[in-house]
Amino acid sequence: MRSAQSREADEILVGKSRSRWDSVGAYWEQVRSDLTVSRLLRLGIIVFELALVAVAVRLLNIESPAFESVLTLALAGFLVHHFLPASWRIAFFAALSMATVPLVFGWQAGMWLLALGGLLIALCHIPVAFHVRVALIVALALALALARKQVLPLLAAIPPTIWPILGSMFMFRLIVYLYDLKHEAAPFSAIRAAAYFFMLPSVCMPLFPVVDYKTFQRSFYNADPLQLYQTGVKWILRGLIHLLLYKAVYFLAVVEPGSVLNGTDAARYMVSTFLLYLKISGLFHIIVGLLHLYGFGLAETHHFYLFSSSFTDFWRRINIYWKDFIQKIIFNPAYFRLRKHGETFAVATATLIAFAATWLLHSYQWFWIRGDFPIVWSDIVFWFGLGVVVLVNVLLETRKGRQRTLVKPVRTFRDDAVLAAKIAATFVAICVLWTIWSTPNVAELTNLWRAILNSGPKDLLVLFGIPAAVGILGALFRNRKRETAGTRTDDRTFMVQAGAVTLTACLLIGLALYPSLIQPVSPALANLITDLRDRNQLNAADEMKMVRGYYEDLGDAGRFNNELGMMFGVAPADWKGTIPTKETKDAVEVQFIPSTTTPATGTVFAINSFGLRDREYPRAHDSGTFRIGLVGSSHDMGWGVSGDQTYENVVEDRLNKELGPVTGKKFEIMNFSYKGYGPTQKLAVIEERMFPYRPDAVLYVANTTEFLWMFKSASKLARNALLDQFPYVADAIERAGLNSAALPDDEALARKLAPFAEDALAALLRRFREEALAHDASPALVLLEIPKDGRARRPEFDRLASIGRTAGLPVLDLQGAFAKVRDRQSLWVAPWDNHSNAEGHRLLADRLYALLVQQDLVPTKPPDDRAGSQGSK
Repeated sequence: MRSAQSREADEILVGKSRSRWDSVGAYWEQVRSDLTVSRLLRLGIIVFELALVAVAVRLLNIESPAFESVLTLALAGFLVHHFLPASWRIAFFAALSMATVPLVFGWQAGMWLLALGGLLIALCHIPVAFHVRVALIVALALALALARKQVLPLLAAIPPTIWPILGSMFMFRLIVYLYDLKHEAAPFSAIRAAAYFFMLPSVCMPLFPVVDYKTFQRSFYNADPLQLYQTGVKWILRGLIHLLLYKAVYFLAVVEPGSVLNGTDAARYMVSTFLLYLKISGLFHIIVGLLHLYGFGLAETHHFYLFSSSFTDFWRRINIYWKDFIQKIIFNPAYFRLRKHGETFAVATATLIAFAATWLLHSYQWFWIRGDFPIVWSDIVFWFGLGVVVLVNVLLETRKGRQRTLVKPVRTFRDDAVLAAKIAATFVAICVLWTIWSTPNVAELTNLWRAILNSGPKDLLVLFGIPAAVGILGALFRNRKRETAGTRTDDRTFMVQAGAVTLTACLLIGLALYPSLIQPVSPALANLITDLRDRNQLNAADEMKMVRGYYEDLGDAGRFNNELGMMFGVAPADWKGTIPTKETKDAVEVQFIPSTTTPATGTVFAINSFGLRDREYPRAHDSGTFRIGLVGSSHDMGWGVSGDQTYENVVEDRLNKELGPVTGKKFEIMNFSYKGYGPTQKLAVIEERMFPYRPDAVLYVANTTEFLWMFKSASKLARNALLDQFPYVADAIERAGLNSAALPDDEALARKLAPFAEDALAALLRRFREEALAHDASPALVLLEIPKDGRARRPEFDRLASIGRTAGLPVLDLQGAFAKVRDRQSLWVAPWDNHSNAEGHRLLADRLYALLVQQDLVPTKPPDDRAGSQGSK
C-alpha cells in the first residue's frame, strides 16, 4: 500500500490542483502518517545507516572533496525534504541541486555554469517552431564546443573547469528532454527542468547515468518513501564497495601490457582491464542511491553484468540506462522506419545503427570531458564487434522465440552446467573485446598474444580457471532478479537489511581507522587502505603515462584511463606554455634559454642570465658566501609556483634570515633543475654546468621516479656516442643482451633495462660523491616527497636511502613533510596537475632546512667556532 505522500505526488505530476485547505489537510494527513511510532523508528534507523555510510565514505576518501561537500549538503537536506509538503519537494530538490553548483565551483565559475545551463533550458521553450528551437540549441552547442577547444576568443572568459560538468549535465539529457518535449511525454516546468538538468550529485560527477526525463518525473515517490530511502542507502553502500574493489584492482592487479610475459600475466591484464569498469558501476549506484533519498524511485543501473550468459544479456545488464537511452532515441525510430523492408532487415540495421551511435556518442562524451574527439580503431572494433555479436544473438533469439509456460521449470544439473559454460564463454569474449578497446597499440596486443602462446600448465589453469569460476558463480546467482525501486518489505526484512548495511558500514569504518587489522592477512591491502586517504593517486603504470603526458605532450595519456582522463580533462590548452629551451648534444640534452620570461603553468617562468629558473647570482663568490647547488626535475624547478615560492628559495631566505647574522655568511642556493631530468642528466648538469660556479655543497634531488627514469636517456646517449661517459648504462645494455647500435623504442628499452636500475643508480651516486668531493663540495642525496606519494611510505624511498648511504652520501629524507595534510590534493597546483603548490613547497622547505642544519651541511656557528667543521669537509 502506498503512502499519502506517494498519492499526492501522483496528483502533482499529472497536474491536479487542490484548494489551499485541501492541501493543508493532505499535508496534515502526511504528517500524522509519518509521526507514527513504527514509521519514526524506521526513519531513525535509515538516518543512522546513512550517517554510518557517510562516515565510511569520508574516512575512505573514495571520492573527491567536492563529492563529500555535496553528500554533506544532501544529507542535511534529506530530513527537511522528507517533512515538506509533497507539492514543495520538487522545488526544494531543484534549489538544493542548484545550490551545489557554487558550493563546488565557487561563485564565478558556478554562475557561468548556471547561466549557460539556464540558457540551454530556455531555448527549449521559446515560442517558435520546434525545429527552430533545435537549430538554435545546435548553434549554441557548436559555439560552446569551440569554446571548449579554446579557439573562440569571444567565450574565452568561460572557466575551463566547468566543461566536463556542463557536458555531463546537458550532452545527453538535452537530447532526451527535447525528445520527450516534442512527444509531450511528461509534465514540464522550469522547476522540473532545473531539477532534471542540475540533479544531485551531477555537479561533481563528470560520468553520470543517462536518466530518462519521463522516467525521472514518473518515478517521483512511486513507492512508499521509507522503502525508497532504505533502497537508496543500500545502493550507496553497494556503490562504495564497488569503488573499493575498483581501487584494489587498479592498484594491486593492473599491469602494463608490455610487462606481460606468460598466460598468467595475460589473464591478469585482460581481467583487470575489464574489472576497472567497477568505477562506473560504483559511481552510478551511489548516484541513483542519492536520488532515492529524494524520492526518485529509479531502477538499478547495473545488474550482475559479470554473469551475463550471452551478448544480448550483457547489453541488458551493463549500464542499463544507456541501453534504454539508445533504444529510445536511436533503435526504436530506426526500427520502425525500416520495418517495411522486413523484420530481419529492420532489426539488423537498427542494431548496427545503435552501436555506431554508441561509438560516436562515447567520443562525443569524451570531447566534453577531455576536449578531444577521438577516432580510434580500437573503439570501432569494440563497438562494432559488440554490435555484431549482439545482433547475431538477437536474430537467434528471434528465430528460437521464448518458451512460455505456466509451470515453473525445474532446473537440472545439466541446465546449470550449460548456463555456467555460456557465462564463462561470454566473460572470455567480453574480456577480449575490452582488452582490444583499452589497448590500441598493436605491438602491445601482439605481445599479449605471444604471452598466451607462451603458457605453461599453470598458466593454462589460470586462463581456463578464471572463466570457469565466473561461470559457476553466475549459475549460483541465476535467480537474482533485477532489483526494483522501493520493493515493499515487512518489518523483519527491513531490520535484516538495516542490520546488514549497519554491520558492513561499521566494518568499513573500522578498516579505514585501523588498516593494520588486516596487515597479517594482506599487507598490500592494508597499505592500499592507508593510501586511500590520499585521493587521486595513480598506480605505477599510470604515473608513467601521466609523466609522459606532462613532458612529452602525449594527447592520449589519459585516453583509455578514467583516472588520467579526469586529471587532464579540465587543463587549459595553454597550461604548459612554451618556455624557450634549447637542445644540446651533450648528456644534459636540454636547458632553458637564458634571460627569458614566459607565462606557463599558471605563473611566470623567469630564467636568469645563467639559464636557470632562479634568482640572479654573481658567477664567482668569495669566502663570505656559502653556495649550494641543487638539481632535480619539475617539482624542484617550481612547476606551477612563482620563483620566490620554490622550496629552495624559501630555504635560502630562511638561511639568510636566521643563520646569516649568526655565521656572517650570505647563503645562495642555485637551482639547476629542469622538467623531466633523469639521473644521467642530473649528473651531467652537476659535472658540466654546476661545478664551474664552485658550490660549497651539492644536493642531488631524487623522487619515486628515479628508478623508472634511470635509463630514460639511454637511447640518446647511444645515438650521440656518449655511453662511454656512463659505463654503468652501457653495462646494463650489454647485460640485457641488447646492441647499443640498434636499441628498441624507449618503452621497450626501459622494460628490458629495469632489472639493472638499482645497480646503475648506485654506480651513478658513487661517482656523484667522488666528483663532488674532488671539487671541494659536500654532496648529499635529497629524497623529495611529492603530493602523489601515498601516506604509507613507498618502498622506493627505502631503496633510494639504502643506495645513497651505501654510496657514502648523507641522506636528507623529506618523506613526512606532508604528514599532517589530510587531503593531499589540496597541495596540487591545479585539479589536473599534481605538482606541489606554494603550501607544499613551504612544507618541504621547513623539513629541508631542519635536515640541513641537523646534518651540519650548512654553517651554523660564528666564524671563530667553525674551524673544526670546515676542516672536516
